[in-house]
This record gives sequence, C-alpha cells and structure tokens, in this order.
Amino acid sequence: MSSAKVKTILCIDLLFLYGIYYSAKKWRKSVFKSETTHFFNTFFQYNRRMRDPNRYTLLFVEDEAMIRKIAVAFLQDRFKEIYEASDGIEAYNIYMEKRPDLIITDIQMPRLSGLGLCEKIRREDEQTPIIILTAYSHTEYLLKATELNLIKYLIKPIEEQALDDAINKAIEKIESKSQSVVHLGSGYYFDAFNHLLIKEEQISHLSELQNRLLEILVRNGGNVVSYGKLESEIYRGEYMSKDAIRSLVRDMRKMSYKCIIENISKVGYRVNLDG
Repeated sequence: MSSAKVKTILCIDLLFLYGIYYSAKKWRKSVFKSETTHFFNTFFQYNRRMRDPNRYTLLFVEDEAMIRKIAVAFLQDRFKEIYEASDGIEAYNIYMEKRPDLIITDIQMPRLSGLGLCEKIRREDEQTPIIILTAYSHTEYLLKATELNLIKYLIKPIEEQALDDAINKAIEKIESKSQSVVHLGSGYYFDAFNHLLIKEEQISHLSELQNRLLEILVRNGGNVVSYGKLESEIYRGEYMSKDAIRSLVRDMRKMSYKCIIENISKVGYRVNLDG
C-alpha cells in the first residue's frame, strides 16, 4: 500500500473519531468494517451506563500506539486515572507500582503477551479484574482465560454493548470482591459471566435459564435454595412448575456429573462445591 493511501485512510479515521460525521460520511461506509475503525467506533460511542467507575483506576495495555492513545482519550473521563503500557513487561511494571483496580489488555504484544502478563499477575493476585482483547477466538485462548479467572475475553472488532457489559461486570467484581469463575468440584468450573461450564478442554455453553440456576445456587454458597426462591429468581415472576426446574437440573447433570446439583426432598436444591 502506498504512503499516500495510508495517509488518506488515516485522515478518514481521524475525521470519524473527532465526530465530524458529515465530512466523513462519504468514506465511512467503505472503512467501517475494518478492525481499527470498529475499535475506535466502540470507544467513540461508549456511554456512561457503567457502575460509577470514576473512583477506580485502569491499566490499558495495547501495542498499537494510535489505538491505545485514542482508547485512553475516550475512556479517561470514566476512570479516576488511566495508566498506559505498550507491552506485557511495561504493563507488569506499572501494575506492580500502581496496583490498578482494572486491567484491559490485548493478547498479541511484543516481549510479553497479554496472557503472559495475566499469568504473572495471577501468581500473586487473584482479585484484580482483567479483560482480554484479541482478534482471535482460539479455544486454547478461551480455556486459558477461564483458568486465569478473567472477567471477559472480547473478540475484535469489539461491540459497544460487549465492552459496556464487561466493564460493568469488572466494577461489580471490584465492589463485591467475588470471583468470576467458581470451582464446582470434580474438575468443573463455572463461568457465570460467559455462560460456560468447563472441564479441561470440554466447554459447555449454558442457556440463560441454566446459567441463572447455577448462579443462584453458587451465590448461596452450597446452602439449600428453596423451590419457591428458585422459581422466582430463574423465571422472573412467571409461573413454572417444579417439573421445569427438575428439567433444568437434569440437563445440568447430563452435561457435567450427577451430583453437581443435589435435591433435598421437599425443600429445594443445593450445588456441590466440594466435588
């Protein structure tokens, strides 16, 4: 690609980013599907629906300087302070010095990858929420992200709502001090945010109702949850029979193991957190 063409594309993106919509309108359609433009558009349209993150600090890690600078510019009024890093080693040094409340990092970076950074941090810190950004959807990455107890694994181009949900979830985690991924015993892990049940390389995607069931049982710490409470919280006010709940439990047992959810006769259900 010629230098003149590169400069033209760069100018188009900058016009778009600074909101000169009508000036950029002729070109927007042709460049909208590019990864960079999608990425910038996400941050440009990002709204203030998050859970009051302004008192928190963010470490944003991205090796592409232009993406990093613009992302930080659009996120800066959402956080008390944002620290920038261009690779995993620089990010880890900043993390050790500043101890940010939240980390958003790309995976593919020089010197130390995003997953390498997460591994170093998780050796001493299980709590700081981390969101991974990547252009790849490899199963091995997803499994590693679950193992490292990451908040979210976002695939580029990043959708506004997905980023919004991920940051909201991260702030919720900070405030509740709860883990995103819970060990259910017998080698199974439950990732409530991503609706996943995982054992080694086996990944089961949960339906919304299945996810609600496990989330309620896990939230109660292995204690028995009554049929009435389960019905109310799973079906959100709609009447459902005990047979409907039994069907959910039966499906969960089929995709995991029989004792993952225990029935307490005439009382309710409890999740087995001990294996």
